[in-house]
Amino acid sequence: MNILKTSLLCLLLFTTQANISLASPNQHGISPGEAASRVQHQLGGRILAVETIHRKGKTFYRVKVLTRKGVVRVIRVNAANGRFR
Repeated sequence: MNILKTSLLCLLLFTTQANISLASPNQHGISPGEAASRVQHQLGGRILAVETIHRKGKTFYRVKVLTRKGVVRVIRVNAANGRFR
């Protein structure tokens, strides 16, 4: 069941965010799709968007998620190690 959810999530992200390359991960870390999968697994809900952000020599993914309670949250995921708060 998790494989199906992850596959559907990746398909949704690929079709709605044409500028995101899900096939090739970041050179030193995780891909945008993996970041979205980690957030979805931890928080549940529905991924709305993923954006790559470069600041001060670091790369982050800005993952927008609609939680099960109907609240939109923006989670910043470190592209190098996949961590987020």
